[in-house]
Amino acid sequence: MSNGGLLERAVDQQNQSNPPFEAEMADSSDPDDGGPGILQTLKAVLLFGLIPIVLFRGFDTVLFIFTGFGIQIISPIVYLLSFGAIIWRIGLISPSGLNLSGASAGVISVIAGFFAFMLVSQFVLGAILGAVLEGELTVGEVEFSEDGESLSVKLRQNTISDKDVGVSIKVLYSDDLVLSENIEVSIDKSDGLGDYGEFTIPVSQFYSGNALPNSPYSVEITVDGQVFSRDLSSSLVQWPGVQWNGAEVLSRDITTFGGDSLGVVKNDPDRCSGDSENCLVGVIISGWAGLDVGSDSPARAPFANFTFNAVLMEGNEIAVNYPSISVVNSQASWDSNGGEFGTGSGPWGLEGTEFPLEGSILDPNYGKYIPRDEFDSAGDYGCYTLTVTIEQIGHAPQTHSSYYEYSSSNSNDIWSSVSSC
Repeated sequence: MSNGGLLERAVDQQNQSNPPFEAEMADSSDPDDGGPGILQTLKAVLLFGLIPIVLFRGFDTVLFIFTGFGIQIISPIVYLLSFGAIIWRIGLISPSGLNLSGASAGVISVIAGFFAFMLVSQFVLGAILGAVLEGELTVGEVEFSEDGESLSVKLRQNTISDKDVGVSIKVLYSDDLVLSENIEVSIDKSDGLGDYGEFTIPVSQFYSGNALPNSPYSVEITVDGQVFSRDLSSSLVQWPGVQWNGAEVLSRDITTFGGDSLGVVKNDPDRCSGDSENCLVGVIISGWAGLDVGSDSPARAPFANFTFNAVLMEGNEIAVNYPSISVVNSQASWDSNGGEFGTGSGPWGLEGTEFPLEGSILDPNYGKYIPRDEFDSAGDYGCYTLTVTIEQIGHAPQTHSSYYEYSSSNSNDIWSSVSSC
């Protein structure tokens, strides 16, 4: 074997056991797992994470302020899409799938932890702010509807978001329980005074009798262990030109009523005959209905609904059978029969408890009276009986009679009240 052959074999063995330095440097310069750089990751988190989330939260806040509704419920979807966009941008998603080896797995774990923290902190922060910033729950306005048929109660509390509260309601009448129920109220409205929830109670559910003169109603509202009590006498109803308190609203049973009649006696050549110089040309009939409160004059009952009937009898014959008058919230209506019985409508009891039963003739001194020549009876001298009847739902009809003597003295007709016929 030549010297050259031995030398070449020695060099080959040396090269195999010690690879060239350049090749080793080239191999060691490549990452072993393809992990992303820190700067690249931070840029992706900023562009595809923080900025979109901040914009989403800002839009959600503005939307809630102007509409009362937010889109916070879809925040997990927004966070998930943002997370996916970040790991795609830094190259951790490829056609072959998700790279979860080596440093890539660590990067994904850090980003995922960051998003989980953001998502959880959003709700935790909301809960903390809600507990710190929510105002104290109180009972606000307690008001009757204009027709007095319902009672509305507002629960006021400034809240971060809508909330439901359990409410226990009791209505007392002279300290006797007349209504008890449990409901859930949503505090989901707002006005110039702040956030509130509202519930309504029909008066028919608790009305048990007149508040006047000395039987007040009150309402007790229990929320979260707090008890609020309100005297309903202080709740008001405003009508055009007049205001009613809660005691008047809750006094609907007529306890005193009646009728009266006056004679229209004057010199009227067209209607007088015989020897009478001043004759009875007609009668004025009026009715009244209200509340007996122990004073000389009855109290008004503006929210009492009833039917009022009046009949004037001449002996056993009907002289005037006035059309039935229906009264609802102080508004009276009846069949005027083409003007024979006045206008057919008018307010009852706004200035007092008396109501004129109009006739067909208007006199500047007497108003609208019923002429004697329109009586269904003869209209002769004698005793007349005026009987009025009042009817209310849930009550038996009530009647009241008054008596009048039609006579003449010294050529003057007389229509006078008497105790009986």
